[in-house]
Amino acid sequence: MQAIFSIFWRITSLQDGPETVPANSNLLAAVALANILVSLGISLALGDKSFFNVAATIVINLAALSVILAGLLAMVGKSARLSQTLTAYFGCDLLLNIFVAIAISLAKLAGLDLLNNIAIIILVWSTAVFGFIFSRALEIHMILGSSLALVLLLLTFALSQVAVGNS
Repeated sequence: MQAIFSIFWRITSLQDGPETVPANSNLLAAVALANILVSLGISLALGDKSFFNVAATIVINLAALSVILAGLLAMVGKSARLSQTLTAYFGCDLLLNIFVAIAISLAKLAGLDLLNNIAIIILVWSTAVFGFIFSRALEIHMILGSSLALVLLLLTFALSQVAVGNS
Protein backbone atom coordinates (compact mmCIF):
# COMPACT_ATOMS: atom_id res chain seq x y z
CA MET A 1 0.00 0.00 0.00
CA GLN A 2 2.89 2.34 0.75
CA ALA A 3 4.16 1.86 -2.81
CA ILE A 4 0.79 2.94 -4.22
CA PHE A 5 0.66 6.05 -2.02
CA SER A 6 4.23 6.81 -3.06
CA ILE A 7 3.12 6.75 -6.70
CA PHE A 8 0.22 9.09 -5.91
CA TRP A 9 2.55 11.42 -4.01
CA ARG A 10 4.95 11.53 -6.96
CA ILE A 11 2.07 12.38 -9.29
CA THR A 12 0.72 14.99 -6.86
CA SER A 13 4.17 16.58 -6.78
CA LEU A 14 4.22 16.49 -10.63
CA GLN A 15 7.16 14.08 -10.80
CA ASP A 16 5.43 11.07 -12.41
CA GLY A 17 2.38 10.69 -14.61
CA PRO A 18 -0.62 8.37 -14.53
CA GLU A 19 1.25 5.86 -16.67
CA THR A 20 3.14 4.80 -13.52
CA VAL A 21 -0.07 3.63 -11.85
CA PRO A 22 -0.85 -0.09 -12.24
CA ALA A 23 -3.80 -0.73 -14.58
CA ASN A 24 -5.89 -2.77 -12.16
CA SER A 25 -9.66 -2.57 -11.75
CA ASN A 26 -9.49 -3.73 -8.12
CA LEU A 27 -7.04 -0.95 -7.32
CA LEU A 28 -9.28 1.57 -9.09
CA ALA A 29 -12.30 0.39 -7.06
CA ALA A 30 -10.38 0.49 -3.77
CA VAL A 31 -8.97 3.97 -4.43
CA ALA A 32 -12.37 5.28 -5.57
CA LEU A 33 -14.03 3.88 -2.42
CA ALA A 34 -11.33 5.35 -0.18
CA ASN A 35 -11.72 8.70 -1.96
CA ILE A 36 -15.49 8.64 -1.45
CA LEU A 37 -15.18 7.75 2.25
CA VAL A 38 -12.56 10.41 3.00
CA SER A 39 -14.45 13.04 1.01
CA LEU A 40 -17.65 12.08 2.80
CA GLY A 41 -16.00 12.34 6.22
CA ILE A 42 -14.51 15.75 5.50
CA SER A 43 -17.69 17.13 3.95
CA LEU A 44 -19.89 15.93 6.80
CA ALA A 45 -17.47 17.29 9.39
CA LEU A 46 -17.29 20.72 7.75
CA GLY A 47 -20.76 21.19 6.33
CA ASP A 48 -24.36 21.10 7.37
CA LYS A 49 -25.79 19.03 4.50
CA SER A 50 -27.41 15.64 5.04
CA PHE A 51 -25.52 12.39 4.61
CA PHE A 52 -27.52 11.52 1.47
CA ASN A 53 -26.96 14.93 -0.08
CA VAL A 54 -23.21 14.82 0.51
CA ALA A 55 -22.82 11.19 -0.57
CA ALA A 56 -24.86 11.73 -3.72
CA THR A 57 -22.87 14.85 -4.59
CA ILE A 58 -19.55 13.03 -4.25
CA VAL A 59 -20.61 9.94 -6.21
CA ILE A 60 -22.25 11.97 -8.99
CA ASN A 61 -19.17 14.19 -9.22
CA LEU A 62 -16.81 11.22 -9.59
CA ALA A 63 -19.15 9.37 -11.97
CA ALA A 64 -19.56 12.43 -14.20
CA LEU A 65 -15.81 12.93 -14.30
CA SER A 66 -15.31 9.26 -15.17
CA VAL A 67 -17.79 9.38 -18.06
CA ILE A 68 -16.39 12.64 -19.45
CA LEU A 69 -12.82 11.40 -19.17
CA ALA A 70 -13.73 8.10 -20.83
CA GLY A 71 -15.21 10.08 -23.71
CA LEU A 72 -12.18 12.32 -24.03
CA LEU A 73 -9.76 9.38 -23.99
CA ALA A 74 -11.88 7.57 -26.60
CA MET A 75 -11.89 10.69 -28.81
CA VAL A 76 -8.09 10.73 -28.90
CA GLY A 77 -7.78 6.95 -29.25
CA LYS A 78 -6.39 6.39 -25.74
CA SER A 79 -9.23 4.40 -24.13
CA ALA A 80 -6.76 1.86 -22.76
CA ARG A 81 -5.47 4.55 -20.38
CA LEU A 82 -8.81 5.02 -18.58
CA SER A 83 -8.13 2.76 -15.60
CA GLN A 84 -4.69 4.24 -14.92
CA THR A 85 -5.92 7.81 -15.43
CA LEU A 86 -8.92 7.41 -13.13
CA THR A 87 -6.84 5.63 -10.49
CA ALA A 88 -4.27 8.43 -10.62
CA TYR A 89 -6.98 11.10 -10.45
CA PHE A 90 -8.87 9.47 -7.57
CA GLY A 91 -5.64 8.64 -5.71
CA CYS A 92 -4.27 12.17 -5.99
CA ASP A 93 -7.67 13.58 -5.02
CA LEU A 94 -7.58 11.29 -1.98
CA LEU A 95 -4.15 12.63 -0.98
CA LEU A 96 -5.33 16.22 -1.46
CA ASN A 97 -8.41 15.50 0.67
CA ILE A 98 -6.22 14.07 3.42
CA PHE A 99 -4.06 17.20 3.20
CA VAL A 100 -7.22 19.33 3.54
CA ALA A 101 -8.32 17.41 6.62
CA ILE A 102 -4.92 17.81 8.25
CA ALA A 103 -4.63 21.51 7.35
CA ILE A 104 -8.10 22.33 8.65
CA SER A 105 -7.52 20.35 11.84
CA LEU A 106 -4.22 22.14 12.49
CA ALA A 107 -5.81 25.52 11.77
CA LYS A 108 -8.64 24.78 14.22
CA LEU A 109 -6.16 23.65 16.87
CA ALA A 110 -4.29 26.93 16.41
CA GLY A 111 -7.58 28.84 16.66
CA LEU A 112 -7.33 30.17 13.13
CA ASP A 113 -10.04 30.38 10.49
CA LEU A 114 -8.11 29.48 7.35
CA LEU A 115 -10.81 27.56 5.48
CA ASN A 116 -10.96 30.02 2.56
CA ASN A 117 -7.15 30.15 2.27
CA ILE A 118 -6.90 26.36 2.33
CA ALA A 119 -9.68 26.09 -0.28
CA ILE A 120 -7.85 28.46 -2.65
CA ILE A 121 -4.54 26.63 -2.21
CA ILE A 122 -6.20 23.27 -2.84
CA LEU A 123 -8.07 24.59 -5.90
CA VAL A 124 -4.82 25.82 -7.47
CA TRP A 125 -2.84 22.71 -6.50
CA SER A 126 -5.55 20.27 -7.60
CA THR A 127 -5.98 22.10 -10.91
CA ALA A 128 -2.25 21.75 -11.54
CA VAL A 129 -2.18 18.09 -10.48
CA PHE A 130 -5.28 17.10 -12.45
CA GLY A 131 -4.06 19.14 -15.40
CA PHE A 132 -0.79 17.25 -15.25
CA ILE A 133 -2.64 13.93 -15.19
CA PHE A 134 -4.83 14.96 -18.14
CA SER A 135 -1.88 16.31 -20.11
CA ARG A 136 -0.03 13.01 -19.76
CA ALA A 137 -3.07 10.80 -20.41
CA LEU A 138 -4.38 12.77 -23.38
CA GLU A 139 -0.93 13.80 -24.65
CA ILE A 140 -1.76 17.50 -24.62
CA HIS A 141 0.11 20.56 -23.34
CA MET A 142 0.11 21.16 -19.58
CA ILE A 143 -1.72 24.49 -19.96
CA LEU A 144 -4.48 22.81 -21.95
CA GLY A 145 -4.59 19.96 -19.41
CA SER A 146 -4.89 22.44 -16.53
CA SER A 147 -7.60 24.38 -18.35
CA LEU A 148 -9.46 21.12 -18.90
CA ALA A 149 -9.02 20.23 -15.23
CA LEU A 150 -10.50 23.54 -14.10
CA VAL A 151 -13.43 23.23 -16.50
CA LEU A 152 -14.08 19.65 -15.37
CA LEU A 153 -13.87 20.60 -11.68
CA LEU A 154 -16.48 23.30 -12.22
CA LEU A 155 -18.64 21.26 -14.58
CA THR A 156 -18.79 18.11 -12.45
CA PHE A 157 -19.45 20.15 -9.32
CA ALA A 158 -22.29 22.00 -11.06
CA LEU A 159 -23.75 18.73 -12.40
CA SER A 160 -23.66 17.14 -8.97
CA GLN A 161 -25.31 20.17 -7.37
CA VAL A 162 -28.12 20.18 -9.95
CA ALA A 163 -28.59 16.42 -9.56
CA VAL A 164 -29.09 16.64 -5.79
CA GLY A 165 -31.30 19.74 -6.05
CA ASN A 166 -28.87 22.39 -4.78
CA SER A 167 -29.08 24.55 -7.90
